[in-house]
Amino acid sequence: MMHPFVTVIIPTYNRIALIQEAIASVVAQTYSHWELVVVDDGSQDGTAEAILSMNDSRIKLLEISHHGNIAHLRNLGVQQGSGEWLAFLDSDDIWIPRKLEIQLGVLLQEKKRWSYGGYELMNQDMLTIPNKAGNYRPLSGWIVKELLSTEISANIGSLILERTLFDEAGGFNEEANILFREDYELVIRLALRSEASAIPDILVRVREHNGRATNAFEYGHDRMAAVYEHLLLSLPGEDLKKITRRRMAIELAESAGKSIGKKNYFRAIPKLWKAFMNGDSVRHLLSVTYHGLFGFS
Repeated sequence: MMHPFVTVIIPTYNRIALIQEAIASVVAQTYSHWELVVVDDGSQDGTAEAILSMNDSRIKLLEISHHGNIAHLRNLGVQQGSGEWLAFLDSDDIWIPRKLEIQLGVLLQEKKRWSYGGYELMNQDMLTIPNKAGNYRPLSGWIVKELLSTEISANIGSLILERTLFDEAGGFNEEANILFREDYELVIRLALRSEASAIPDILVRVREHNGRATNAFEYGHDRMAAVYEHLLLSLPGEDLKKITRRRMAIELAESAGKSIGKKNYFRAIPKLWKAFMNGDSVRHLLSVTYHGLFGFS
């Protein structure tokens, strides 16, 4: 019980150089009772060969045909592992050496079921750069309201949680319309079920680069709106639903503004109306419309 076994999951696709750095940051952990499951989504750049050449019995490689759904890859990784605790790392990011040691020490002491911590952005040269999301705010306890309102955030690479909690929450949602937002949706479901333990320290360094998944797809606001719409089906209490509707409305309005900028008015108008009906302010609606029409960001 004092040295629980941790399964670490890294999904990857054609990132041979970056994933070797990610794996090295796991191998360098001061807490050593772990296994690593790398789920290779059909890479064609020698990723599998590079991982096998590491010849480390703690590192497992699961090769699948290219799927493109990172939630599915993470779920597969969880299924392949046997640890009573789970942790996740993206293949372009790295952990600080004491990440697992710090979090497990706090979790076992506080008898909590999941934890998140701070992160910082780095560029391709691994130099720290400003965080686009603002300063990290560690908040422990029942934090679902603050997560829904985006007052706080929990980076996927900073998470560690009990496998039983992951199972109770139902794992990652693999629906295509929330792809690359499924980590946020899972965190909400964790927060609904259990108190969080927030670590004030920076635990993970997130690489900002052109190949970063969240920079490589369109309609991010649509996917976030879909997350909120999905959550509305299961959230308890009108207070939480009110916050969620408002956040959904804001995301829909932002998406509409981008459509206006592309002169796709037929796509924009229904979203503006839905945003208004779900509580977005007239001021915000006018702002996104103006910016879309006149090209301001």
